[in-house]
Amino acid sequence: MTFYSSPVLAELGKPLFDSQWLALLVILAGVTAFLLAVAAVGRWLASTHPDEPTKPVAPAEIATATPPSAVNSEVPVEIFAAIAAAIAVTLGAKARVAAISAATEPSSESGRLQWSMEGRRQIYSSHKVR
Repeated sequence: MTFYSSPVLAELGKPLFDSQWLALLVILAGVTAFLLAVAAVGRWLASTHPDEPTKPVAPAEIATATPPSAVNSEVPVEIFAAIAAAIAVTLGAKARVAAISAATEPSSESGRLQWSMEGRRQIYSSHKVR
């Protein structure tokens, strides 16, 4: 038993490769082979499990969308039609627009107030409580 195991035990202290660059090259080759295998499996899965084709939305279905009564009168019909078409294409023909309202821009004074409050918060949070 010791006759067969002594050469194996003698090789345990020696490095596998003589050069560190050769070891690095072998490791990088192994990582590359792994990535190629993952890519091949992904391509195989993509070819055997195709996505279900989405049903295109007919223009007639988009035209049937009528502005709800909750829509403000300040939103033009053309804007509503563009929003309804985008929703129908993105979410499907069964999606409906519930309400549309124009976004208001905050005043410059409230913006300055928010920045000053944030600056104070950062200063106060940087101090230690005694």
